[in-house]
Amino acid sequence: MPRHIGADKWIFFSTLLLVVVGLAMVFSSSAITSQEIYKTPYTFVGKQAIWAAGGLVIMLFLMRFDYRRYNTKPFVYGAIALTTLLLVAVYFFPNSHNTHRWIRFGSFFTFQPSELAKLVLILFLSWFLSRRLDRMKDWKHTLLVAASVPSLFILLVVREPDLGTALVLAGITVMMLLLAGIEWRYLLGAAAVSIPPLAALLLLVPWRRARMLTF
Repeated sequence: MPRHIGADKWIFFSTLLLVVVGLAMVFSSSAITSQEIYKTPYTFVGKQAIWAAGGLVIMLFLMRFDYRRYNTKPFVYGAIALTTLLLVAVYFFPNSHNTHRWIRFGSFFTFQPSELAKLVLILFLSWFLSRRLDRMKDWKHTLLVAASVPSLFILLVVREPDLGTALVLAGITVMMLLLAGIEWRYLLGAAAVSIPPLAALLLLVPWRRARMLTF
């Protein structure tokens, strides 16, 4: 009889620790503003805590399912299609501070599709690369295909504009490729191609340049 393998305790408790640290940082950065506006320092961190609690409940629920149920072509491609649709849909909702990052339904529900893109990107790359670990030198049928979905997500997120999240997506892609055994020369080539447009996005956009100089 096969032995049941439980959740990885290091990952589980690391996740809990990151949630707690995140809540502490939200409280630290929002307490004074919350006090001035709402006469209590706990408004923003309270809302964040509710979402954190909901996320932990969902995590505990999903831990009871075999991850291999999601490791199928229909599920992965369905998730990519849904995420792409949502990343495009944000442009049809009213902008906030000249950006299109949120899907809003009044003040009751807001959703940022780029957050879903992070999870779907990990799902896609882990599914795709795990089947091609012995073909990591095949740039045409492995690396080019592996880069297609991240490139699509990154371009849509940059267009919102949200360069910070786009860089996170790029970082996820690089890490997944490194774990799969990609050779450094391919990454260095990709970096050489990416540096000029990244420099342009940082230096030619006035508010980004001002933010860097202020920092």
